[in-house]
Amino acid sequence: MNLALVFYSWAVFGTRGKGLRRKYLCIFAIGLICDYLGTREMNLYGNATGYWPRDHYLIGLASLGGMAVHFLLALVATFATKGAAISRFFHRVSLGIYVCWLVSFFSGAIAGIRTLR
Repeated sequence: MNLALVFYSWAVFGTRGKGLRRKYLCIFAIGLICDYLGTREMNLYGNATGYWPRDHYLIGLASLGGMAVHFLLALVATFATKGAAISRFFHRVSLGIYVCWLVSFFSGAIAGIRTLR
């Protein structure tokens, strides 16, 4: 999950400064893959231990979906011949989706810390 945070943050703030480029599309993809793998591992952990923080689980799935939509918007805006409108929409929703993902990331950290007590 930490790798997902690093790559996703890099992609979001890189595109804000330099625009959508294939480099950032690859970084988005790596972040999405890391998030998917981390979510999968957390689900396996939850199945093994029986610990399922319901609120975090729902927020996490929604954020993973938002991250996937974010990646698809970047993909279309990068490769579309007339992607200017999509690119503007991408930059308009980018920080909102990122903040939602951060809420999920930190709620998972808090839920994990609570299990240590």
